[in-house]
Amino acid sequence: MMGEGIQLYCDIDEHGNITRLLSGEKVIPTSSFQYFFMIDKKTEVNLSKFYVKDGKLEQKEGTTLIEVEPQWLSEKEQLEIMQKRMEEMEKMLASLSNS
Repeated sequence: MMGEGIQLYCDIDEHGNITRLLSGEKVIPTSSFQYFFMIDKKTEVNLSKFYVKDGKLEQKEGTTLIEVEPQWLSEKEQLEIMQKRMEEMEKMLASLSNS
């Protein structure tokens, strides 16, 4: 899973809904906020589906989170993808040479 490298500063209303926010990997707020959290990219993309309860960021009941593709793959993951692509290409070449 992706690490929690995104800063989230936010204010909430009386129901815990986020009313104002500032988020990013390296942000510096120019005004004060009620709450600060370290979150991952999936949470940042889905912030409308979260609220603050007892000082913690919670997912709203009945909501489904949008999946986020990792932007940076490890060398091992890149190698696995390339190996799969090569296998697919070899199969295609074999089928072309057999016809």
